[in-house]
Amino acid sequence: MNVSYREIIKKAVAIVLMAVILVCMVTGFSYTFTAKADDTIIATGYVNYDVTSLRIRTAPVNGSVITKVDGGFKFDIYEEVNTSATYKWYSIGFYLNGEYTRGYITSEYTTREAKSDYTPDNNFEDYLEAQNFPASYRESLRQLHSAYPLWVFVADHNGRDWDTMVNAQNVLGRSLIYSSADASWKSTADGCYDWNTGEYTELDSGGWVQASEGLVKYALDPRNFLDDTYIFMFESLSYDSSVHNIDGVRNIISGTFMENSSHNLDGYDYASLLMYAGEVSKVSPYHLATRIIQEQGADGRGNQISGNVSGYEGYYNYYSQNAYASGGLSAVQNGLKYARQTDSSNMRPWNSRYRAVVGGAVNLGKWYINKGQDTIYYEKFDVKNFSHQYMTNVLAPRSEATRAKKAYSSYTLNNTTFKFNIPVYDNMPSSRCIIPDGNQSANNWLKSLSIDGYSLTPTFSADTTSYSLIVENDVTSINVAALAADTSASISGRGSHQLSVGDNVINIVVTAEDGGTKTYTINIVRKEKDSGNTGDSDGFKTNLNIDNEQNIVTGIGVGSSVENIINGNTYMNGCYGKVLDSNGSEKSKESVIATGDKLITYKSDGSIYAQYDVVIYGDVNGDGRITSLDMLYIKRHILDIKILSGSYLLAADANRDNKVTSVDMLYICLLYTSPSPRDCS
Repeated sequence: MNVSYREIIKKAVAIVLMAVILVCMVTGFSYTFTAKADDTIIATGYVNYDVTSLRIRTAPVNGSVITKVDGGFKFDIYEEVNTSATYKWYSIGFYLNGEYTRGYITSEYTTREAKSDYTPDNNFEDYLEAQNFPASYRESLRQLHSAYPLWVFVADHNGRDWDTMVNAQNVLGRSLIYSSADASWKSTADGCYDWNTGEYTELDSGGWVQASEGLVKYALDPRNFLDDTYIFMFESLSYDSSVHNIDGVRNIISGTFMENSSHNLDGYDYASLLMYAGEVSKVSPYHLATRIIQEQGADGRGNQISGNVSGYEGYYNYYSQNAYASGGLSAVQNGLKYARQTDSSNMRPWNSRYRAVVGGAVNLGKWYINKGQDTIYYEKFDVKNFSHQYMTNVLAPRSEATRAKKAYSSYTLNNTTFKFNIPVYDNMPSSRCIIPDGNQSANNWLKSLSIDGYSLTPTFSADTTSYSLIVENDVTSINVAALAADTSASISGRGSHQLSVGDNVINIVVTAEDGGTKTYTINIVRKEKDSGNTGDSDGFKTNLNIDNEQNIVTGIGVGSSVENIINGNTYMNGCYGKVLDSNGSEKSKESVIATGDKLITYKSDGSIYAQYDVVIYGDVNGDGRITSLDMLYIKRHILDIKILSGSYLLAADANRDNKVTSVDMLYICLLYTSPSPRDCS
């Protein structure tokens, strides 16, 4: 049998105490020892290892701080205490400066260890096997069975694949968390987070944002909630007169706006009205109470029940049904619009608090509880159609389960045959998905990137990681400046860099607060001293970019004339230059140079010295201009309608990342064809 941390320490202290007593008997000294209370330890626990300075208090929530402890600190658990807080509190015992001390600690940052007094039950083991509960469920269920032998646990093999369910809940707007949550709880996927500003996208009024995949997995995994509090997210929500009573309702609404309320409820108080609503709708009145608190807040300040929203005065929607932002209306407005409509089956319009509480309960039963989504868990996570869910808060089942348990007295918990329908998915991970922790930013993007005195190609964009630059031969160094989008990130690679002749690669590495990295690469070409000149007697010098491997010339500005280019070159020993079009005809000096032309240098005897195909990036159709027509040529190439080749294919790589994609179309649009980035979206 395992021995609790308390018992180990107790034995050690007893030995020390005996030694002290013997010494005192000999020396005449006296010693006073404060023994711990003789309560029953229900479990042991420890502070999660990533936690620092967790407070132990004299009372739950707001008690005075006794001490602060770090990860790994162990304690004995005497009692679970349910408060109005989201997380339960433990009454604990622990050693402080050699003295056993009592206090309270939140469960939020702790782990409860299995009870040490479990006795194997062969009948229950046979039951677990018959239900085909996976091995990863069973230890928690054994502990629950030991504490509550009347409770019934049913394995709901719903036939859904685990990964399929996770992906279905990761849909934008389907699983939300409050914006003040730790970074590890919030999603940075497309549409959820702006890497440039470090801001999360608000998807529902009140600051609700998309939950991270890790948090979705935690919330979906039933194994995380197999304790005597969270298990109530799997409780059947149908009305049961043998279980539900008005005292339980009063326990739930205690300390909320519904306790001792002055609201006009047509002769009812909230407790009795909720009991009546449960009877009429066949929905648990405990669930109705917790649902109202969940949707409207414990203080009742939710606008859905204020009765004074402009345009919807005198209408109420206690359960926030059909309350989602759409059609230019807020979630509150749509919810009250629904409440204002007429439907005798659910007592609409809900133009009184009585009608809203009772009629809303009828509607809840009709659309959820009485249609198979009869647990808090299944109201949130629809395993049939995925999208038919009552709430978007990914942790709502957890908080509602806490309130649901609060409704039951100790006698009811120990003497009632509760039934819990526990989901089991196909192909689940072998162990439970733990809750993400950490509040470190994952933003490893740059806010700006530049080289003093030069313009990068393409123009900087935070999601573009490859850039290029060509400098003259006499440029021996450059200075890179960069700023991170998130001030908590660090950057390496900034500052001065020496340049060799030819290719130079500079990597700017951004390291996020959480350690993730993103690399931005700048490819810099330092020109040869005499670019294009291959001989001492014949040849030419040019400021254009000559690629002798591909036999192309680049660096010609859009709209440049033949005369400007020829006059910009220096010819030696009688050499001279011409520009021919794609058909081989000489172009006049006034003509605009285009992609597909040929820049030819002739010797004094008329023979060809050097010949290069002209490539003007963005001029894909070879007319010497950059217009929307060039974007069309790129689109046809991408769609395999008309494949580009040669210098035209090279010109289509407008952002010069060595591939032709839709990004090149966007680049052309932004830099050449549109006055506003909005027009290119």
